Amino acid sequence: MFEDKSVQRLAIDRLGSSSKSVVPVVNYAFCEQGERGAMDQDFLDLPEDDNLAFMTLESEFRIEFRTATEDQNSNWEFEAADYMNKTLAAAKALNIEALDYYTAVSHNSQKFGESFWTFVRDVDNVLIQMRVHGSRRSKQNSVAFTEVQKNKIHALIEKIRSAVEESSANVSKKEKVFNILATLAKEVSKPRTALARFGDLARSLAGVSKDVAEEGAEPWWKWAKLIFGEVDEAKDAEPKLPAPEEIKKIEPPRKELPEPKARDLDDEIPF
Repeated sequence: MFEDKSVQRLAIDRLGSSSKSVVPVVNYAFCEQGERGAMDQDFLDLPEDDNLAFMTLESEFRIEFRTATEDQNSNWEFEAADYMNKTLAAAKALNIEALDYYTAVSHNSQKFGESFWTFVRDVDNVLIQMRVHGSRRSKQNSVAFTEVQKNKIHALIEKIRSAVEESSANVSKKEKVFNILATLAKEVSKPRTALARFGDLARSLAGVSKDVAEEGAEPWWKWAKLIFGEVDEAKDAEPKLPAPEEIKKIEPPRKELPEPKARDLDDEIPF
């Protein structure tokens, strides 16, 4: 399609750059049994969230396309069709219904180039919706603290650390609590802290408490409850955001109606 290499280069640049993905992609059709097993292991690294998994895979496919078409001897149409088909396969596997309108394509089809760039624009549309959707959901599952609250939580974390250190709990459980406290302290210093971190803290303290249940000394809980109180207060102070809308499907292009034919003026005269 693009015999002129300068035109092909322009086509490559129009895709833009993508962030590096951690998920390697391998073609099943050319895998031996051992290679397929390795690929299955690699795909275990995909995020559990379907939208995040799709964004990860699409980024990898786009990088593959850009890298392949940088070779002057590459077949642009073949690589473009490969990108489209992989992206559609990922969308289908991950229940991304926004791209249901599209089907697998052949690089030999008519007007392939036009179809490809329309597809890229539609994929970008879906990716932006996913980012907005993810941002709203992230705020629902996290909390922002004031500087006063952050300082108070850091002080309470240190009190919990000291109380656990002085207890007779199992060393491995102590280390688990210390690691969780270190992670929590880092996140509290950030603009927002995931609510899941406080759940991690509660579970780890429960494990330590089980070891010292007979002694009846669990001083860390009073500090933990004060932290949870700060979380509740901060979350209540945040504005309530509307739930994010579902990602909209890409609609097929509307068929244009033919222009009305010009009629003879005599037809307008009723006599």
